[in-house]
Amino acid sequence: MVQLFSAFDRETIQAKMAEEEFDLVIVGGGITGAGIALDAVSRGMSVALIEMQDFAAGTSSRSTKLVHGGLRYLQQFEIKEVADLGKERAIVYENGPHVTTPEWMMLPFHKGGNMGKLSASFGIRLYDYLAGVKKDERRKILSAKETLAKNPFVKKEGLKGSGYYVEYRTDDARLTIEVMKKAVELGAKVINYTKAENFLYDAKKQVVGVVARDRITGKVFDIKGHRVINAAGPWVDKVRKMDYAVNNKHLRLTKGIHLVIDKTKFPMEQAVYFDTPDGRMVFAIPREKKVYVGTTDTVYEEMVINPKANEEDHKYVIKAINYMFPDVHISENDIESSWAGVRPLIYEEGKDPSEISRKDEVWFSESGLITMAGGKLTGYRKMAEKLLDEVSKALAKETGKKFKTVQTHHLPISGGDVGGSKKYRRIHREESKRRE
Repeated sequence: MVQLFSAFDRETIQAKMAEEEFDLVIVGGGITGAGIALDAVSRGMSVALIEMQDFAAGTSSRSTKLVHGGLRYLQQFEIKEVADLGKERAIVYENGPHVTTPEWMMLPFHKGGNMGKLSASFGIRLYDYLAGVKKDERRKILSAKETLAKNPFVKKEGLKGSGYYVEYRTDDARLTIEVMKKAVELGAKVINYTKAENFLYDAKKQVVGVVARDRITGKVFDIKGHRVINAAGPWVDKVRKMDYAVNNKHLRLTKGIHLVIDKTKFPMEQAVYFDTPDGRMVFAIPREKKVYVGTTDTVYEEMVINPKANEEDHKYVIKAINYMFPDVHISENDIESSWAGVRPLIYEEGKDPSEISRKDEVWFSESGLITMAGGKLTGYRKMAEKLLDEVSKALAKETGKKFKTVQTHHLPISGGDVGGSKKYRRIHREESKRRE
């Protein structure tokens, strides 16, 4: 019987979780946990996943909504990070063309700015090479006149031109859900509004499962597994504190916010990635009848659940908008809505939030608890692959089972099995014509 991804099957899923012993028990239902679940179940592992809120309720629904290669990381000389993310970008697109859309980005450069025409051209060319960008999506360098033709609101004073390159726009929450649905389709047992309250240990003090509480009914039940993976994003350290063995590594949480403005106030049709007076980079992205702009990057030490954009955040982004688009005259009265998310970055002493690497790390505890820390939306599949390449070997040796190698390079997520991006675009065009 095929397990449905449905709240109507909640009791059945819960019962199976309590009855079975799984290869993996995953704590966290954001993109990281969903990616691990899909990779594991596609290799032949049995998987149980719990999420204390709704799926993608945390950082995975509060991003800049881009699957991107991290062009700005070149400035920090994180060459491998750029190469990995750039290549992953294409894989995510091909596996889910229905939730990812190519978006031409403009990177303006001005006299005295962070990037000159030569450095921008070199940087984007290097980016194309590292990321293995497809020929029809490789960078172009636009003159000042060409730049203003595409976006007449860009600051004209000192404008020397712009780089023009492709990223992929996405719906981050939907991407997470589609990955999770595919994992369920292949056999994973997943349930939301279920919190890990403690760990189960064997006689050797090794983690062998979790004590879970259904936050809707209050029911407490055990979920047993050969390996427990902590993929709780900003809550990673809170989950680790339930374990007796905690290493000296920890997260540095930073907050990023985005403002939403109607196109009647900010009539922009061309996405722009621009530098601010303090040297940070900010996106301004048109989407249907709105434009959203962000993000900030500030140390965050408040409640992780439901972070808010405050007045200081608003002022920072508005100042950035009016710096790069001085003719639009945006004020706080023009803000229609906003969202805020918390980034689970790996702490690096002495570094400013915007300088901390977005890399991911795997932490192995003496108790056997495995923690996936850091990372980005774009890199979710690769993060899971690296982790499970290692875990599957240990599990195979321990259980005598045989697991496949990674299967997710060319595994369409739920709804994405349409023959790749080219076929999807053709289907989409035909459907649009039919509706006309």
